[in-house]
Amino acid sequence: MQDSFATTLVGRDVEVASLAALGRRAATGHGCAVLVEGEPGIGKSALLEAMRNPFAAAGLHIRVGAAEELRQGVPFAGVCSWLDDAGPTSPIDALRSGDRVGDVAATHELTIAEAILDQIDTWCAAGPVALVMDDVHWADRSSLTLLHRLCALVDELPLLLVLAARPLPRDPALAALSAELVARRAPVLRLGALPATDAAKLVRQLVGAEPGSRLLAKVAEAGGNPLHVSELVAALKRDGAIRVVADTADPAGAVGANTSASLAEAITQRLDFLSRPTRDVLPMAAALGPTIDVADLAVVLQIPILDVWSAVTEALDGGLLIRVNSELVFRHDLIRDALANRLPASLRSELLQQAGQALQSTDAPIERVAYYLSVADRELNAASLDWLIGAADKLIVRAPELAKRLLSRVTTAPDLDAARRSVLIRLRIHALLWDGNAAEAESVVREALLTGPEDGDDTELRWLLAQIYQAQARLADAVAVAEEVLSANELGTTRELGVEDAARFLGISGLGNFFLERFAAAEQAGRQAVSLGERAGNSLATGYGLTAVGAVRYTQGQLDEALDLSARIPALFEDGTGPDQFDPYALYAHCLIELDRLTDAEEVLKTAIGRNRRFRGVYLSSNLVAKARMYLVGGRWDDALAECTASMQTPDVLGYATVAHTVAALIGIRRGTFLPDPDALPAPDDRPGNIGYAHFHPWVKALTHEARGHAELALELLLDAQQRLADGLAAATLHYIFPDIARLAAEIGDAHAARSVADSADLLLTRQPTASRTGTALLCRGLADSDPDDLLAAAHAFHQSGRPLFEAQARENAAVLLAVAGRGPECRNALDTAIELYSGLGASWDSARALARVRPYGIRRGVRGPRNRPKSGWAALTDTERKVAVQAAEGLSNTDIAAQMFLSRRTIQSHVSNILAKLDLRSRREIATAMPQPQ
Repeated sequence: MQDSFATTLVGRDVEVASLAALGRRAATGHGCAVLVEGEPGIGKSALLEAMRNPFAAAGLHIRVGAAEELRQGVPFAGVCSWLDDAGPTSPIDALRSGDRVGDVAATHELTIAEAILDQIDTWCAAGPVALVMDDVHWADRSSLTLLHRLCALVDELPLLLVLAARPLPRDPALAALSAELVARRAPVLRLGALPATDAAKLVRQLVGAEPGSRLLAKVAEAGGNPLHVSELVAALKRDGAIRVVADTADPAGAVGANTSASLAEAITQRLDFLSRPTRDVLPMAAALGPTIDVADLAVVLQIPILDVWSAVTEALDGGLLIRVNSELVFRHDLIRDALANRLPASLRSELLQQAGQALQSTDAPIERVAYYLSVADRELNAASLDWLIGAADKLIVRAPELAKRLLSRVTTAPDLDAARRSVLIRLRIHALLWDGNAAEAESVVREALLTGPEDGDDTELRWLLAQIYQAQARLADAVAVAEEVLSANELGTTRELGVEDAARFLGISGLGNFFLERFAAAEQAGRQAVSLGERAGNSLATGYGLTAVGAVRYTQGQLDEALDLSARIPALFEDGTGPDQFDPYALYAHCLIELDRLTDAEEVLKTAIGRNRRFRGVYLSSNLVAKARMYLVGGRWDDALAECTASMQTPDVLGYATVAHTVAALIGIRRGTFLPDPDALPAPDDRPGNIGYAHFHPWVKALTHEARGHAELALELLLDAQQRLADGLAAATLHYIFPDIARLAAEIGDAHAARSVADSADLLLTRQPTASRTGTALLCRGLADSDPDDLLAAAHAFHQSGRPLFEAQARENAAVLLAVAGRGPECRNALDTAIELYSGLGASWDSARALARVRPYGIRRGVRGPRNRPKSGWAALTDTERKVAVQAAEGLSNTDIAAQMFLSRRTIQSHVSNILAKLDLRSRREIATAMPQPQ
């Protein structure tokens, strides 16, 4: 908070009162975000400093942070000061360690962001909190993204988020944050120029006397900016140009010849009152940044540390420096800029490079050293290049923008020797991949391959190229690179691949070919990858291979073999390591779901989600969608929607956001709460998530058309999906749409379609008998043969498998055939059970359809089952929501609840939002009062 001591706070009573009121409101559990805007020197920081006592009086725990211009390239630099005393396991420790260079920034930073939000959530559970962030206009991208997310949470937490920024200019990330605040109708306090009366009050405090008319006329030149007023008055006082007569202060004689005409002049005039050594040191210190480290400055300037201390002490006494917490900083950015601008540009560049070189042998943060080297307009010497090579891995994680900028510059230097250039090019590629710039990384790799060894063979570069294609979901290109390397090795046209390299490329070929639906090639490469990977002790290659072979078996419906293969994978990564592009639990969980082992699958997915939250995050969306699908078929639709919402809020690297939307749409259609425009649905692409769930999109469109009275079109869409996807990635779960195909075919009278889907269901059953597949086969055959007994048997099988929607569909269809056969009592019994099951799911659209289908036969419902769950009140909560509500009422944070229930914090957040909506509450603190009292 740079100008907290720059001026006395004057004329901001309205703003102080507004912030104090918001603080009291947050203390009662109703959080809020507020933006304080104003030009430099207008008093934003002074206002924030003045709010400490009112916030504390309201019972808020206060944490203050500030962004810095020189650290815009350092992830989470803006929020670091919130967390500096968060304990030995502070969320930013992982960022500062820089030990995740094998992943990518988006996933690593997601993990850090989740940990920071967990920490804030924990603070809020302990009591109301005020988080203050000054100079948000200098905030790094990661901090802005986190602040954006935090704005979406404040309504439910006892949290006051106060952000201070200059109004212009703004980068896109800051503009997005501002748009979020506007959308949420967050209060905005715009600090303008002080009115003349308040400016006079400020002058009175500065000079200790009533300002006269001539002094006020001179002060008016400052335009009501408190910092400008303060510096102008200070300059007049230093010049001896203010005289107090009869308690009135006015200029002594004419003012103009020796009086500063600008703020910069007023600031630099302070130097005239300092010693020559201090006047020499301060501009150089200002050029190096807003914070002064005495020991580092002595090293850079090559002067005794006592001389630096002497200059710093004199600058503190002269009001140019202040202490903020334990740091020495320039009193304001404008002061630092004015001092730094006294140095010629060439001297500043030389000084920055000197700083970068000098600090390499100290304990200075590597990002500070890299910053100096990157902004200096000079080529790096050999020692700096070697330092960069040694520090690059950590620098890529801790300051990816700096790493990209510096590595890009040095790799194109004309006099760089070949050995260093080769290493630096690889590091540059890693930096680009880490920061998500796959296209630029590809360009660098291709250029390096063209200018590399004469035979064009560079195994590591080609491995990087394959990973680049994976990061872009260009699976065909990734496979082509892998197979080109393997083919060249077999032909002996390049140096012989080692076992480990061959295993890696076979693994990437196997997994890529699987997602390209080239199953024979995937299995062949996968088996070879397992063999060589185990021989070389390469877990990644072995895991790739087992996944490729197991996934082929899973897709072919041979679930037991797929389960055996997938169960071997987690043990390869027991230490939690592994690449960002691989999830050792995914296939195992999918197999368990299809084997009707939903409880076991849920436990595996909880483990997978925990692993992704701790270490990376790229597969978090995939895991959440898998849970949503499991809850969809298992009848836990509110839980499915919570997982969908959490998935939609997670970075979507592999294409699962569209799937989450379609699962939510399926539930909405069946509940009668959502009827999308079929042509407006987000279209799936060719990424792995969309390919594996390719039947969900036409399923949504088909049900939408049926709901609008176009049953023939609905059947046409589903039949097309069945035929088109029967031998592809979606084959393992394609039978989810079979009951709707069979029902529509029977209603329309399309016997061919009815028998075709029955044959497909029978074939799937022969590959792997399970209760759910048995139920599907019996349902389809029963409708094709008009046999109600088969349908009742199907209902029993679905009941055993724990799939209530399909059980209800079987009983609905049985009721129709029983009605046709004149078996009224049995029809009513089947219908009542179907309606009860639909009601439990909230599937009002299915209920209405079932009743309409039997009405022509004079059938009405018999014994009334339970009504649909109410839309509001405690009874509207699901079992999961009740568990969450009880723990929230006990004061547990979302993070604590997530840990106890083995769910993600995002999922708990979604449940809490649903609870508040159903109970018509505004804050989670009100949940306790809404809970039913024991009788």
